[in-house]
Amino acid sequence: MSKRRTHARELFAPLGPNYDRVGATLSFGQDPRWRRTMVSRVPNDGGTVLDVATGTGLVAEQLLARGHRVTGLDQSPDMLAVARRRFGDRIELVEASATDIPFPDASF
Repeated sequence: MSKRRTHARELFAPLGPNYDRVGATLSFGQDPRWRRTMVSRVPNDGGTVLDVATGTGLVAEQLLARGHRVTGLDQSPDMLAVARRRFGDRIELVEASATDIPFPDASF
């Protein structure tokens, strides 16, 4: 594992359980707005979406609510643990780096 990836994993490791609350506070409550805006740009065709850097799954949650099949990808096992508690088996969650996506081209 690269030094950079190791650093990123260590940086996010303790944040999982509090990430959503801290993100909302640091963005002065604006984080739901940018998530809605981003998700509104995805064609509402019920297609399959890869949520890269899914973290705790807040974007994936909105994609799922719009009828998409979602795969969440993140390099932090701690963030994915929070997402697993949020979704159960409703979406696939994959631990991997955004620079080394383990899916064939045009899968999403």
